[in-house]
Amino acid sequence: HAGKGNIVDYCLSNGAKEVLSIEINKDLQQIVKQKSTLIGEDFFECKPEQISHVHAIYMNPPFSNADKHILHAWEVAPDGCEIVSLCNITTITNQNRRISNLINQYGISENLGDCFTEAERTTNVEVGLIRLHKPIRSKDFEFDGFFMEEDEEEMQGEGIMQYNEVRALVNRYVGT
Repeated sequence: HAGKGNIVDYCLSNGAKEVLSIEINKDLQQIVKQKSTLIGEDFFECKPEQISHVHAIYMNPPFSNADKHILHAWEVAPDGCEIVSLCNITTITNQNRRISNLINQYGISENLGDCFTEAERTTNVEVGLIRLHKPIRSKDFEFDGFFMEEDEEEMQGEGIMQYNEVRALVNRYVGT
């Protein structure tokens, strides 16, 4: 998803100490290797152990199968990781059940409009942005029991808690 490295450049200019990248196009790999650590060609071959220490995954996957890329990112991302992905707005609005559940429980989505009409590589589709936060599931915290009162957690469909930004921030803090 690295392309020629625009997202890599942004991450580095905003304080990232290291950026790992994956890019399938051989010509673009040569460019992005100068800016980041190339860890693979095919995102679907990315394993959890390769990215077990990352804090965030930023993606601009092919719009034709962005849903599969987002679901794979969710599977391989470590607990506490933020996943941000551009996609065709239909990835959000077509009601793909797994994507919808992830957004409803762990994040937000928004319609960015036709923001690529004047980009280097143009497209005439509405672009969506999905931002997910993978919760920390481990219970082995040094601060376990630190909070005096527990909020009642509202169970949603299939026994999954609804996404809560404050809970996500606290979990990230405690996990760190």
